[in-house]
Amino acid sequence: MMASRNRSWMLLLVLGALAFFPRISGAAGIEEPLKTALELHEAGKLKEAVAEYDKVIKTHPKLAEAYFNRGNAYYDLGANQEAIKDYSEAIRLNPKDAEAYYNRGNAHRRLRQDAPALSDYSAALKLDPEDARSYVNRGSILFDTRRYDAAVKDFSEAIRIEPANAQNYFNRGNAYLALDQKENAIKDYDAALSRDANLADAYYNRGIAYADLQKHDDAVRDFSETIRLNDKSAAAFYNRGLAQAKLGKFEDAVADYGEAMRLNPKDPEAPFNRGLGYMRINKYDYAARDFSAVISMQPKNADAYVYRGIIRVYQNKDKEADADFQKAFQLNPALKKKLQPIIDDAKANAKPKE
Repeated sequence: MMASRNRSWMLLLVLGALAFFPRISGAAGIEEPLKTALELHEAGKLKEAVAEYDKVIKTHPKLAEAYFNRGNAYYDLGANQEAIKDYSEAIRLNPKDAEAYYNRGNAHRRLRQDAPALSDYSAALKLDPEDARSYVNRGSILFDTRRYDAAVKDFSEAIRIEPANAQNYFNRGNAYLALDQKENAIKDYDAALSRDANLADAYYNRGIAYADLQKHDDAVRDFSETIRLNDKSAAAFYNRGLAQAKLGKFEDAVADYGEAMRLNPKDPEAPFNRGLGYMRINKYDYAARDFSAVISMQPKNADAYVYRGIIRVYQNKDKEADADFQKAFQLNPALKKKLQPIIDDAKANAKPKE
């Protein structure tokens, strides 16, 4: 019988905070109008705040702080293009404003404009090389664009600046895991969890690393911790099921796949693997039901037809079994040579009809 089919482990990345620091000018006659706009902003009256900033800018068109703060209000409104224009004007008026570069980078990032976002975070770091947020956000873009070595460097800088921040270790752990440096990843997840014992995603991703190292007992423990902290995580139940199956604990694996299916009923992988688990414990009716569910979701899934066919052999439903095998080979002719010995073995080991 073929082994369980594993899908790719899921990585969960935590990005840096998108923080803003409003400013009030010390110039005579300007401080009070800016203060009014900021108070409206802090009260969540964003459109009113923009209107107040408009008045300040109309009377003081060269005031960088007004453009910077109006950019923040536009950002909070989700008006990212307008925010970028205001940050750009703030930068033109004050080219040494690291915060304006940082905030403009965030607006570009939100629009998935990675190249200008990277440029802005780099400019912010040139002006303020001790800004951990810019390293984190630049590192997250590098991670997303698969430049993992560069991401490790940025997350390492964030760790140097903020060694108590668990998220920085978590992010670097993800980059190490993507580089297939599992031991380094585990060390970073350990460091993250020593600083924040409730970081569910760190348990989850460390479980991934342990599973890849075939340390399935450790993986089960970490996925269990993930579930303790977040019992709505279908992925944690699913991946714990995979690890349980690797340990030969098929009853436990079946239970975990069932929870994954309850939480995410549209995912075909959980019923597929639960079907395999039921086969292992000779519950053929349940297994057939699961592979039928997979087929209803994925009518071209040749593997599901093969396994349902094998189950039907064990159930002495030879006609239905042959129909499933023929459908599987029709969908994927290359399977026939590979699977025929398995099918023959199933037929040889099936109990004779009574």
